[in-house]
Amino acid sequence: MEYTPMNVEEVKSVLKELREEATELISNERIILREVPDLLSFLSIPNVLAILGVRRSGKSTLSLLLLRGKDFAYVNFDDERLRGLKDLSRLEEAIYSLYGNINYLLFDEVQNVKGWEPFVSRLRRGGKRVIITGSNSKLLSGELATSLTGRHVDYFLFPFSFKEYLRFNGVVTGDVMTTRERALVKGYLEKYLELGGFPEALMLGSRVMLNSIYNDILFRDVVSRLKVKRVERFKDFASAVVSLYSSEVSINRLAKIIKVDYKTADEWFSGIVESYLVHIVKRYSAKVSSLGENKKVYVTDPGIIHEVVVKKDKGRIIEDLVAVHLLRKNQFKGIYYVKGEDYEVDFYDEVNGELIQVTFDDEIRDRKIRGLVKASSLLGIGRLKVVTWDSEGEVKVEGKKVEIEPLWKFLLR
Repeated sequence: MEYTPMNVEEVKSVLKELREEATELISNERIILREVPDLLSFLSIPNVLAILGVRRSGKSTLSLLLLRGKDFAYVNFDDERLRGLKDLSRLEEAIYSLYGNINYLLFDEVQNVKGWEPFVSRLRRGGKRVIITGSNSKLLSGELATSLTGRHVDYFLFPFSFKEYLRFNGVVTGDVMTTRERALVKGYLEKYLELGGFPEALMLGSRVMLNSIYNDILFRDVVSRLKVKRVERFKDFASAVVSLYSSEVSINRLAKIIKVDYKTADEWFSGIVESYLVHIVKRYSAKVSSLGENKKVYVTDPGIIHEVVVKKDKGRIIEDLVAVHLLRKNQFKGIYYVKGEDYEVDFYDEVNGELIQVTFDDEIRDRKIRGLVKASSLLGIGRLKVVTWDSEGEVKVEGKKVEIEPLWKFLLR
């Protein structure tokens, strides 16, 4: 499709409409403050803040809220009218003509326009404070990463956490809760397991939006970017990947199941991971050379699991929730699983020096604890935890203390 080049006045008209839409969004939408650090402080010097994460997780709203009360320019590159914009100098001219010499600029879904890296880098060098959002993990792997070494900060935004979900529903939690309050929280956890935390799904209070969100991620962030031709086959592949939640993944096996060659399966899998629809957790090894040879896959939101997977396993879903909670807290740093010949530990949080097992069934808790104790002895890690559906307490095994914590409490930390 051929695009007619836009002149500056046309660009200004689009920018004005986008700013009006953005202002209306944060005025009318039910705003829930996210559990994030002081992100704006990263722009205290001319810098670039990259807010990354799965599509429709709330990146735009968060970015707009950060700049509320400030003079800023807003450009949404998801708008089809801007996809024909070949000359970004026209965009820059339109911004200054419309807003004057402002310091803050917000570029939404910036990966949609070619040549954005040197453009953003030049703006930063000129003293501008720039926020970019993107739905692809390769956003900062090119020229921008090279030219902005030490000059950009990445923050990964997930759909609403359980704590944010409770806040959305008007539930305030404290360090001490009554029996009634705990029952209320556990009731909401059951709902969260099915509905998940995508803001649009929460606004409607039903899973009706989840299929739209899922397909939007697949088609706009994988099919379109990778130019996938066998779309139906790819959809089957994506479903197979999501169905592997909380499990080890084999690209070879996936390729055979879906009947595609290994190269295609590997490219498709990488595309799905890069879209933040799923996340991988690597197997821990003390030997650097073997670190990450195996990996497990986790889905970014439980609502997607319920939308895509026919036969659900509650134990695997709560493991998925724990994984995403750890990845969110650590911003993807230092989360592994541990596996030996006769034991396995679901998570090793290297940042906080903690081994964590997850179980829904108390009958297999003892086996999980034995795995913890063995891994603890071999790796020299003293903090041990079992996350359960509802049990709480502490046990000692072979002189090692193991904390037992219910899922609802773990997710609120």
